[in-house]
Amino acid sequence: MAQQPPRAPPLEPADWNDDARAALERWMPPMNFHKTMAHNPRTLREWIGFGNHILFDNLLIPRERELVILRVAANIGSAYEWGAHRRFTLAEGWMTADEIDRLAFALDAAAWSPREAALIAATDDLHADSAIGDAAWAGLSASGFTPAHFIDLIYLIGEFKMVGMFLKSFRVALEDGFAPLPR
Repeated sequence: MAQQPPRAPPLEPADWNDDARAALERWMPPMNFHKTMAHNPRTLREWIGFGNHILFDNLLIPRERELVILRVAANIGSAYEWGAHRRFTLAEGWMTADEIDRLAFALDAAAWSPREAALIAATDDLHADSAIGDAAWAGLSASGFTPAHFIDLIYLIGEFKMVGMFLKSFRVALEDGFAPLPR
């Protein structure tokens, strides 16, 4: 199925104000997502610090963060988020293509470590019920999760659900080379 046209054209860097330029200096060249966010430079400026923290500096290791982000993308059907994080995760060598693609389907706990299966279950719980269920909580606690880890996990999931809603609502055009969501 062809993607519908974007609801707002991405703004090129030459059209950004100083707030947008400062917010996106770490993201050069910018992606369509960032160029669309540039329509509201003030919100972009305020959001980008949190977004950078939750993506790069939270307590989950990079493989775990990407596992969660990709599961969020699959759960909400965000093709852009899926394509971006699939490409990034493969480039960093944090997961194989088969592991990534498994995240688009029902959880097979035996195919993951107990901690990773609990992370996927927690992501699914938050998607379905807006709360981590007892089984996923217990599994993550047994693997060493502290209250601080749970805070970062919840905010990671919320951040990428919010980003996915933005991407889908604005119909942000996919970047070249983004793999589609497996069906």
